Amino acid sequence: MAVALLWYILQKVDLKELLEKFSEVNYYWVFFAILISIFSHILRATRWRLMILPLGYSPRMMNLFTAVMSGYFANIFLPRAGEFLRCVSLNKSEQVPANLSFGTVIAERAIDFLCLLVLIFLSLLLEYEMFACFISKFILSGKKSNFAIVFLLNHWLIIVVIGLFLLLGLFFLRKKIMNLAIVKKIVAFLLGIWAGVISIKDLNNKSYFIIQTLAIWVCYYLMTYFMFYALPSTANLSLIAGLVILIVGGLGMSAPVSGGIGPFHLMVAGALELFYGLSQKDGIAYAFLIHTSQMLMVIIIGGLLLLLSLFKYKANSSIKVQ
Repeated sequence: MAVALLWYILQKVDLKELLEKFSEVNYYWVFFAILISIFSHILRATRWRLMILPLGYSPRMMNLFTAVMSGYFANIFLPRAGEFLRCVSLNKSEQVPANLSFGTVIAERAIDFLCLLVLIFLSLLLEYEMFACFISKFILSGKKSNFAIVFLLNHWLIIVVIGLFLLLGLFFLRKKIMNLAIVKKIVAFLLGIWAGVISIKDLNNKSYFIIQTLAIWVCYYLMTYFMFYALPSTANLSLIAGLVILIVGGLGMSAPVSGGIGPFHLMVAGALELFYGLSQKDGIAYAFLIHTSQMLMVIIIGGLLLLLSLFKYKANSSIKVQ
């Protein structure tokens, strides 16, 4: 899917012209944006530690950072696999039960989604017409989404009836189902996840947690905005433009595609063209520059930390066996 979308985007521009755009890049700003991004990942690891502390565990920062970066690394190759890998990584290094830490990851994602909604609302206030036009063109349009809506409208009664029969069946067989060994294990696992989700209510320092959350999103914004200066075509874009592109990029990265490859490029380039009058090749050049630089950083740091953690785990396992 990601490869197909990337191929579709590259068909829109001359590859030679795109490469020429990269010869104009001021890599000082690219490097600066990467440093800000790394700092945001450190903040994310620190915030995650705050969420795990109420569960009775006190993981070390290096192991948390390794788990976070390993997760981002995995997401490049398999959508959403990173959330599981970071929990498994923390389990291996700090013996935090994976279901508990996964619950904190779910809570973390919910908080980040709420932050994105707040930013979308803010953007609608500042740039209502342009943002509404973008949502209509890139998110609500498309035959597939229209087909799904029409199908649900035409078959809603059948879906409701099937759902009711399933619920009735589960109700009458609930005792037998709950006594199954596998169901008991699943329930125990889900209860562990729920404990991780609600751990946020027991935070020792809620104000510090809020400050860290705000700091993470400020880093995301600064990374997006400062990257404008890396290309002559985007160097004069406004502060509000940075906010809009941050939101559009966030929506692209949330698509169920490996590393947001394709949707991110399509949406960011489309927004720069639609909102700010950039040419298609300039929009695509910016999208490729910010996404590729971040992806390379994750591959290098995340991949290296993942390998080191695997070697460390193997060495510890050998010592225990001996």
